[in-house]
Amino acid sequence: MKYKFETDKKDFSHFASGRVLYNAANTTAFPVRLASEIIQRSFYILEGKGFFGPYKIYDPCCGGGFLLATIGLLYYDKISEIIATDFNNEVLETARKNLSLLSREGLNRRKKEIEGYIEAFGKESHMQALKSVEYFETLIGERNIRIKCMQRDITDKKDFPITGVNIIITDIPYGNIVNWKGVNEAPISSLFENCYKALDKKASVLVIVADKKTKLEHNLFKRIEHFKLGKRQIGFFEPIIRV
Repeated sequence: MKYKFETDKKDFSHFASGRVLYNAANTTAFPVRLASEIIQRSFYILEGKGFFGPYKIYDPCCGGGFLLATIGLLYYDKISEIIATDFNNEVLETARKNLSLLSREGLNRRKKEIEGYIEAFGKESHMQALKSVEYFETLIGERNIRIKCMQRDITDKKDFPITGVNIIITDIPYGNIVNWKGVNEAPISSLFENCYKALDKKASVLVIVADKKTKLEHNLFKRIEHFKLGKRQIGFFEPIIRV
């Protein structure tokens, strides 16, 4: 895979999990460079259709919200709303904390927390974390991104409460660290179907990150881009408008 947008390696150390962004137990932090590349490709696809945002973004397997928070910080001015859902209610608590960092109130709260650590322990790592908070303050604007964070099993085909989404981006559970949870025997197919319900059919893209073994296809979607990187595959899909 060749990077089209993040062509230069940058220092993303401010985004290190546990530094300012919170770390959820039994979840992994998504590579920041890859997250930036994926979302910029998504913007490019939608801009090619004449839609320049701001965008409504949804992650149906959000885990601790690291991916969404990273995208929100990097591309704050391009986003109107972020929606995060997950089957696991425990990791959603971390997701709420991470997504709160997309507001000045949330960053101020985190800054006071880190300042308390500095006063109590005086560690260099806490000093660096404080610098990262200050860096994040330069990234966000005065307008707050709307945030929704709720429990939802993306494999459940009951009435779907989310609509009008422009970009769905999700890193579906795989590997030994996390396991796919849900009640459906065909979770990937159900994921596609529920994502189809959530998307704005006129201007939207679905991005799924999975291991290389997972078969990513569905008759409701046209695959428009696909690449592999390390142990991951990344598929870009657009919904097929049914007549």
